[in-house]
Amino acid sequence: MQSEADRITAVLCEVLSGRLEGQEIGPDDDFYAMGGDSLTALLVVADATERGVPLGLRELLYHPTPRALGAHLAGAAAGGPGDAPPAARLTAADLSLLPDGVAEALPASALQVAMVYLCETSTDPALYVSVLEWEVAGALDGDRFRRALAALCERHPALRSSFDLGTYSVPAQLFWSSVEPPLVAGPPEEPLAAPDWGAPPLFRCRVQDLDGAFRVALAVHHTLVDGWSLGRLAVDLMSLYAGVPLPPLPDGVERAFAETEAAQSASAEAAGFWARQTLPSLLFPDRGRFGGAADARETAGFPLPGGLVEGLTAAARRLRVPLKSLALAAHVRAFAELTGRPEVVTGLVVNTRPELPGSDLVAGLYLNTLPVLLRARDDWADLAAAALVAERGGSRYRAYPLARLENRLGRPAFDAVLNFTRLGVHRELDAATGLETGGWRLRGKPSFPLRVDVEVDGVEGGDRVVVAFDPDLVPPATAGRYTELLRRALAEAVGA
Repeated sequence: MQSEADRITAVLCEVLSGRLEGQEIGPDDDFYAMGGDSLTALLVVADATERGVPLGLRELLYHPTPRALGAHLAGAAAGGPGDAPPAARLTAADLSLLPDGVAEALPASALQVAMVYLCETSTDPALYVSVLEWEVAGALDGDRFRRALAALCERHPALRSSFDLGTYSVPAQLFWSSVEPPLVAGPPEEPLAAPDWGAPPLFRCRVQDLDGAFRVALAVHHTLVDGWSLGRLAVDLMSLYAGVPLPPLPDGVERAFAETEAAQSASAEAAGFWARQTLPSLLFPDRGRFGGAADARETAGFPLPGGLVEGLTAAARRLRVPLKSLALAAHVRAFAELTGRPEVVTGLVVNTRPELPGSDLVAGLYLNTLPVLLRARDDWADLAAAALVAERGGSRYRAYPLARLENRLGRPAFDAVLNFTRLGVHRELDAATGLETGGWRLRGKPSFPLRVDVEVDGVEGGDRVVVAFDPDLVPPATAGRYTELLRRALAEAVGA
């Protein structure tokens, strides 16, 4: 009689053979060695699930042969499907396995797990490494800077964390009691290579002593912090260096997010809501790696003159919508004209930070990218209002994992992503510390084929639009055409 492990192994061999260009896949053939990638993995998950094999991306990453995966899934059958909702807490058995020196452990978020997965399957060591640099007037006090960095690590648990995706019943983020401050000296080249997920800290700080000034570079892996948090770290580091007292951080923010994500992931209502925000087909037929870590190595874009930003702000006030909603409306208008489709589905970066007092001071990964479905309208007031309603409508489910949605769809959920930011961190830093800073620079490679950043008061370029794209997936002419359409749409929105 065939065992359950053998049955699953046979199904997986058939599924993998069908998705790997008809290759004959045996029980001990490695999915990735045979040409599998992150998009194919999504399709394999969907196919296996349809055939009654509960499979998730994490299982495929850590058990890449049909035999190993079959044994793992058969042994875990009592625990439910691989695409089960994230847990809110580790079990008592998990906690008993924690190594010495770990102060707390929580389930890693679905976004963190997806990022680790994409990094492990990518050959790009710069993927998801965010680097923020700035220059400070005045002589460097090396000892004081080192103490400030140590205090920054002590203040923010995320900087003392690592990941373990295989030991516990769920992927885990481990928060250690202490870490050695990762300070290096020398020229400001990128100070963080491919991470060792189990060896904290997953960030580096580089300081270069200049003539009458010094330059600081913070390189933090995106699994630890979002863009707002990266700016927060710069403010806190310089405040600590300047001896400026910082307010205490609230407790429980990380746990509150884990519980929210677990609750929303288990909600059939949330799953249905986001599925209705997608379209059955995408724009770019040659998707290649389109569901995974695209190589958005080329950029287009344009500055936003002060007069244009003032005009857009005034128009948003007249329409009684946030500036972000007007930017989303312009993006939809441009994308609809680009594609010739009246309905547009776009990814929108949203804030998932728990609504707790002081949570804005906590460094962590509190964002998500989820689909928004809008019909382009000629009337700016109607379109901007619809953009606001769409974002507000999804706010109650904003912690629902994108990876979970795409697992269910078996494909990417959208073509392009819009990210609107208004940070002004450099102004806050100077005001809070009395230090004079300048030469700000922010680096980081997007993982979507086409990502549009509308930055107001950005640290590096002030007010501007940056369009980053993967030329293997998005033809440069298409990206250029979209960029010009967006420029025109923003100019037209001023008169709304």
